Amino acid sequence: MPVIDPAHIVLAVLALSVLMFVTNAVRYDVIAVSVAVVLAACGCLTPAEAFRGFSSPAVMLIASMYVFSSALRRWGVAEMLGQKLLSAGVKGERGLIFRVAAISGLLSSVLSNTGVVAIQIPVLSSLGRKFSIPVSRLLLPLSYGALIGGLGTLIGTSKNLAVNDVIRSFGGRPFGLFEFSHFGVMLVAVTALYFLGPGRKLLPARRTEESLSEHFQVRKFVTEVLIEPTSTLINRPMGDTRFFGGYGVNVLGIVRPDSPTILAPGPYNRVRREDTLILQGEPEALMRLREDLHLALVDSAQAGETRIHSEDVRLIEGVVHATSPLVGRTLVEAEFRANSSLNVLGLSQEGEVRPARTGDARLRVGDSLLVQGHARDIERARRDGQLLFLGERDLPPLGRGALLTILLLLGVLATAALEILALPVAAVSGAVLLVLLRCVDVEDVYNSMDWVALVLIGGMLSLGLAFKQSGLAESVGQEVAELVHSAGTPHLMIGAFLVVTMLLTTLTTHIASAVVMAPIALSTAAELGVGDRTFLMAVLCGASLAFMSPVAHPANAMVVGPGDYRYGHFLKAGAPLTAILLVFAVIVLPILWPLKPL
Repeated sequence: MPVIDPAHIVLAVLALSVLMFVTNAVRYDVIAVSVAVVLAACGCLTPAEAFRGFSSPAVMLIASMYVFSSALRRWGVAEMLGQKLLSAGVKGERGLIFRVAAISGLLSSVLSNTGVVAIQIPVLSSLGRKFSIPVSRLLLPLSYGALIGGLGTLIGTSKNLAVNDVIRSFGGRPFGLFEFSHFGVMLVAVTALYFLGPGRKLLPARRTEESLSEHFQVRKFVTEVLIEPTSTLINRPMGDTRFFGGYGVNVLGIVRPDSPTILAPGPYNRVRREDTLILQGEPEALMRLREDLHLALVDSAQAGETRIHSEDVRLIEGVVHATSPLVGRTLVEAEFRANSSLNVLGLSQEGEVRPARTGDARLRVGDSLLVQGHARDIERARRDGQLLFLGERDLPPLGRGALLTILLLLGVLATAALEILALPVAAVSGAVLLVLLRCVDVEDVYNSMDWVALVLIGGMLSLGLAFKQSGLAESVGQEVAELVHSAGTPHLMIGAFLVVTMLLTTLTTHIASAVVMAPIALSTAAELGVGDRTFLMAVLCGASLAFMSPVAHPANAMVVGPGDYRYGHFLKAGAPLTAILLVFAVIVLPILWPLKPL
């Protein structure tokens, strides 16, 4: 029986995983685990090697930084910085857009890019309303700045740490904490200048004069019915699902002739005779409910925004963020109404508004929900991390927890930079101290983790190791080295690493593309007998250029709903920026890291 070459198996696993990434047929974490299992089952790696990535220093370090991000978010440190830096001295749209791109890039050098985007979306939503600037003019610069800012430090993004793990497995010298910070700052500056000039003209202006109820088309799906003396609903509680939940209809309010209106009624509010119920749902469901329960339609032209919110009951837009427990679930499956006491009046997915049947839609990162509820319930949902609510909050003064979190983060960076402790050890120690000093709760630690990203890194690291063990990385490196010799210039090959990694990132994820391309970069440098930094930096830079697709990175996906973006908006604004940064990197990388013989 012929033995299959392990290199062919690794290539097949790579091709199949890319196909699954592109089609989005399977969750990313499932793909990653499957890669490790297949490589072990086929003998390309031993079981210990296949699953070593899940306990790698990179995974532990990234998990620790999620804990720091959670603590900074809890105490309002990052949000306060965003509010102060973005709102101080704002004089117009041009200056604000430039500042958004620059500040998001700088914050992303020490915080996760998705965390920076999540924190700043509400701030920019508030600033947009204050200065009459469409928020769609601000959120793309926010996302793009955060993506490129991940190259500010080694801990800026998970792909940096994953590549460092690949370098370590090849026996090379890992990157230092600030080794490529100067290059990252240059890229952030170029990105900010792009939006100061031609990039600003490519930003869309959407949702300028619409209210929330108009944007989510609430009036089309809201009606009022009168409870007549013979109605079977009299004395029934709102929590009786046989009468309301069974029809897929939300009760937004109870209007009473002799007492104050009850908005967003709770499950124990009971229906009285001559009450007027404000109902929301699909026209067919509302019609069926009226016919089955013999309800009289009220002729009211006020069944819009003014009838469904008050000083305490608010209409607010919520965004499904990258670590929300709602991702991949429907509102019905998550029992969102029962757990949060909030009504969802409308849903926007990929820029398309779906005012009805919101409970049956499977939610994705970046989906926007129009939520009605009491202020206390909205704040509880915000603390629980279910949704990211738009609108700036009044933050309390920074207290003991904020000061300790900042000091611990600075301590981690200092001990790692001075090589007192290895970076993963320093980061895990800092995260443990955050818990012991009660700067963050243990429950918040687990809720703050992006488990999909952590599992994805573990599985992709096994694929990177298989590239080495099978000899595939060495073979590809030899072929690439021959091309470099024949071309006579390294710039062409640097550009090839940048472009191929960028395309892989657009098709898969930034982590997968970086881990796949890093072994090839290392092998190419070894074959040429030159330092590996130039090609590795081309890989890291290419994996950061996820600008042209809303699904290329969670940071992009998170701004789709609040920005009301379409796919073409990312392509229009992102393609020129990608080309500019590619050319800049091809010119600058050989200057910063010359390809000198070892």
